Amino acid sequence: MIAATRLASALAGLAATALVHAQGADELWSISTRMEMEGMQMPGRSQQVCMKKGETQPQSLGQQDPNCRITDQRRVGNKFTWKVVCTGDEAMTGSGEMTRNRDSLEGRMQMKGKGGEEMKIAYSGRLTGSCNAQTHRDPQIAAAQAQAAAMQAQGNAQLAQMCREGMQKFSTDLFERQGMPCLDRKGEYCGHVKTTAQSMATPAGHRAAMNQEGMARGGWERAAQFCKVATAPALASACKGAMGGRDWPFVAEYCPAETQKLGAEHCAGREYTAAMSSEYKAICAKHAGSFAQPQRAAAKPAASADPVTEGAKEGVRALKKLFGN
Repeated sequence: MIAATRLASALAGLAATALVHAQGADELWSISTRMEMEGMQMPGRSQQVCMKKGETQPQSLGQQDPNCRITDQRRVGNKFTWKVVCTGDEAMTGSGEMTRNRDSLEGRMQMKGKGGEEMKIAYSGRLTGSCNAQTHRDPQIAAAQAQAAAMQAQGNAQLAQMCREGMQKFSTDLFERQGMPCLDRKGEYCGHVKTTAQSMATPAGHRAAMNQEGMARGGWERAAQFCKVATAPALASACKGAMGGRDWPFVAEYCPAETQKLGAEHCAGREYTAAMSSEYKAICAKHAGSFAQPQRAAAKPAASADPVTEGAKEGVRALKKLFGN
């Protein structure tokens, strides 16, 4: 990610300087760069680029990242295209294009890492004036360099803040795959996951940890699996503490084996009202199907019909049939 960020700045300079006219005064350009990685918008960056007369590519390009190389540079009219190859830990390949008008430019680039991750970069710029590329003592250039350094520092601070928040929220995605913004802080993240696991050895510590944002809906299990942190010992210790402290709500929520045993002992066969009035009500709530059904009064059998009455009714039906009504 760090190399990709430096690369974006380098390409912004390349795109601006490769398109300026070969004649006339040196030109000072203000270039803005926006990056998007897997749907996440990264902090924008700006820089000032001075292109001296007759130069076709920036002298500082190779200083941005020694692992990245610009190839296949082509210019047709006011459109400039190129390809990029980066090697090393953050190996990526990509292509880009930039179109320049008299005093403005726009462009875009797409990069793809060896792991399949993609990065999109968009550029925009405007011509702000003239400059003197021959000397670094030019006040205008010094101010531009200071501004670029300030923007770089701001971007780094925003990235650091995003990674810190990702650690607190157990956003494993930010630390997991090649090209993700916090990949280089994986060790720090897993240290946080390990410390959290150690704090969960008591019922109180376990509850406090599980109340943190990002722990629910499998977030904690994924973080622990990614960092290869065993969670079973801490949970076993917390369940043991909950059993000793008769903390049945904790047992019911986090300790299935203990819950099953206590449910069989204190809930099965009992009526619902009695079970939910006991200290084991949290346990019994997990065993709702095992409660005894309340006794119901047996239905009285229907009284047998009077044989005399039934005989009279049968006689009436026979007469009606005989006379047709």
